[in-house]
Amino acid sequence: MTVVPQPRPVTRTQSFAWVLILLILTSVIQLPLTRITNQITGATLGWAGLYLVGFAVTVGLASWQYHRIHRGYQRLTRHDWGLMVAGYLFVLVLEQLLTWINRVWFHQVSTANNQAIAQLLSRGWLVTVLLSVTAIGVSPFLEEYLFRGLLIDGCLRDLSFWPPILISGIFFALVHANSTLASWLIYAIMGGTFAYIYRRTGKLQSTIILHAFNNLLAMGIMWTGLH
Repeated sequence: MTVVPQPRPVTRTQSFAWVLILLILTSVIQLPLTRITNQITGATLGWAGLYLVGFAVTVGLASWQYHRIHRGYQRLTRHDWGLMVAGYLFVLVLEQLLTWINRVWFHQVSTANNQAIAQLLSRGWLVTVLLSVTAIGVSPFLEEYLFRGLLIDGCLRDLSFWPPILISGIFFALVHANSTLASWLIYAIMGGTFAYIYRRTGKLQSTIILHAFNNLLAMGIMWTGLH
């Protein structure tokens, strides 16, 4: 009888290493956007292709590492959807409150992160298309694999229920550009809420869906503001 070797379990050190690698890659793959113009030239198409390939490779690596830790797939239940809706409504309410505080106390209309995205969108239609596609259809997978999947299940798996949720929220806020406490809290609460939903459901598709929907709304608001 042939004995099939079992895959070795992923250690916390390996998970931390992959979180660091993916954080670096997430920053690097954004760089081609700054070289893209609306003039369709070979160089422009090359930078656009490099941007998309960079995202595809990084998401592929994140997915591979996550599924080494978290095997199996379960469909979302009605209870899961109810938790997702309640969690997102909670995020929306607090986001509106913190946005108001940010405007009144810190005189900032939108977060530094959203301002940076709006600046990129103003570069032209090609950057707008590329950024919109990745923000809505790719980044939610990458960030959820990273900040919920690998961080919680890989790096923090031996902790009790709440500490990974808090740490996930903090890390999520730290990688988004923030210049005020209110804007930092917007991302921390969003990341923490997504982490809570993931911990309750155990299904990463729950937060990927919410993340994609949130990015769709945010991009829609920015599109409207630009045009």
